[in-house]
Amino acid sequence: MEHDRPLERYMAILRGELLPSFLRTRVQDVDGRSPLDLKIDAADRLCNECQLCEHRCRTRRGGGQAGKCGVQESRVASHFPHYGEERPLVPSYTVFLSGCNLDCVYCQNWDISTRPDQGDIIPPERMARLIEGRTICPPGSPACRGIRNVNWVGGDPIPHLPYVLRVLRELRSPVPQVWNSNMYMTVEALEILDGTMDVFLTDLKYGNDRCALEISSAPRYWEVVTRNHELAARQGELIVRHLLLPGHLECCTFPVLEWLAMELPQAPVNIMDQYRPEHMARSMHGLGRGIRPEEHEAALRRARELGLTLI
Repeated sequence: MEHDRPLERYMAILRGELLPSFLRTRVQDVDGRSPLDLKIDAADRLCNECQLCEHRCRTRRGGGQAGKCGVQESRVASHFPHYGEERPLVPSYTVFLSGCNLDCVYCQNWDISTRPDQGDIIPPERMARLIEGRTICPPGSPACRGIRNVNWVGGDPIPHLPYVLRVLRELRSPVPQVWNSNMYMTVEALEILDGTMDVFLTDLKYGNDRCALEISSAPRYWEVVTRNHELAARQGELIVRHLLLPGHLECCTFPVLEWLAMELPQAPVNIMDQYRPEHMARSMHGLGRGIRPEEHEAALRRARELGLTLI
């Protein structure tokens, strides 16, 4: 069955017409081990070499060291049903993992992203049971108390890839999986994700490398993150977020929207105007204010001109 409309495969999983990707990957045994087991082995190797993200720190995470993100072991800052995500995803069982591989000066989750040693160590088996304690919410049922997906976020889930896969190995519920990420990850890590995630809820933050380096300490940002968006679109369905930054329409917002219209025209786009000068934003010129209404309207107008689907 072909599902060409945005998020149609995700909705088909909720209707019970398709299995989530991780269950289809898990049941295909190879010499007594599933492809998911092999993915965990590969993720462990990348993690131990600290090459999950494009900083490629190459520290010995397996030997008790940490790279740029500071993550040594996976900790869960919080986990709960979230009602503030994009409408097709709500309610979403959101797992906030501590630590992040970017250094965004305006980070609104800085209390999670900058404290990788904070939070609870929840064994994968226990995390799976917590997820199973919820039910999938049928489409069109606003009174449903269950969840429609599991939403892996942070910080960022990239440094926690082995942990996420281990939870999926234990999980019995046929619930869709959402990778909620800045997408600044290696090709090798993204290839390991193939066959495990149903929706990529991504951030496309900057339209050039200079802004990415100055604001988030992310070298080669444009090359890395656009590449990964294209690869992720082959693996699952995308919802692309773009957070408006004050004064960054011409350098970031318009190039991002134009690239999406050219390369990923079917992907729903969420243009977000809820920027606040959090964390260390006021230390950087131009980022110490919120988004003006005319900036938001200019971004929406450009997206409509380009024919993008806004969500």
